[in-house]
Amino acid sequence: MKELQKLVGSLNKSGALSGFLGGVAGGGLTSLATSKKGKKVGKKALKYGALAAVGGLAWKAYQQYSQKSETEQAGQVQREYPPQSAQGAHSAKSVQDTHSTNNSGRTFDYTPARMPEQAFTEVVDDNNESGQLLLMRAMIAAAYADGHIDEAERQKIFASVENMELTVTEKAMLFDELRKPMTLSELVNTVPDAQTGIEVYAASVTAIDLQQAASTHYLEALANQLCIPTELVASIHNQLEHQ
Repeated sequence: MKELQKLVGSLNKSGALSGFLGGVAGGGLTSLATSKKGKKVGKKALKYGALAAVGGLAWKAYQQYSQKSETEQAGQVQREYPPQSAQGAHSAKSVQDTHSTNNSGRTFDYTPARMPEQAFTEVVDDNNESGQLLLMRAMIAAAYADGHIDEAERQKIFASVENMELTVTEKAMLFDELRKPMTLSELVNTVPDAQTGIEVYAASVTAIDLQQAASTHYLEALANQLCIPTELVASIHNQLEHQ
């Protein structure tokens, strides 16, 4: 496991992860990394790798979701209470907690404005190899989920891996991961918390062919199992579209 984690780190830092997985899904990660509109995310991607770009995307989506939730709740308070009401002013500052439990009994908390940026950064930090490994596995699972990768495409992927500057052992481990990607339930069961769930979903979106109907079904099932609110899902897609 440690060797595979080292592999993720080397792929991430070298930019190979961005080129390899982004290329599989039509350049999602590559465009994210080189975006002019998303300069902050782009700079992080170029400096730290594709996984850092995913972390930045997830954080910006959560910020957008939080701001929209606070604005909507403030508007609701103003409709329910007179503008001069102290009770209304106080209520406008609070945002309703968002706890959801999936079919397996897993609970995720996506309460707006509660998670700091650091929580997202830690998921893709070099010291958190398990977080990096999980995102890479999420990308691979998504890239294969839509059934768009046929045998010819699979061979192209393997050929691209052969051309990477990796050791024989590292290539073998990556081939094994590619031959047997995680199932959706296996993926969800390895997600430890809400912020990681947001990044897993964001990583999956960047590595999947969004033009395929099967992709939509996969992402809907993933969001459902991770209990991600519809508004937050929309924010993730919005962030990716505007990079």
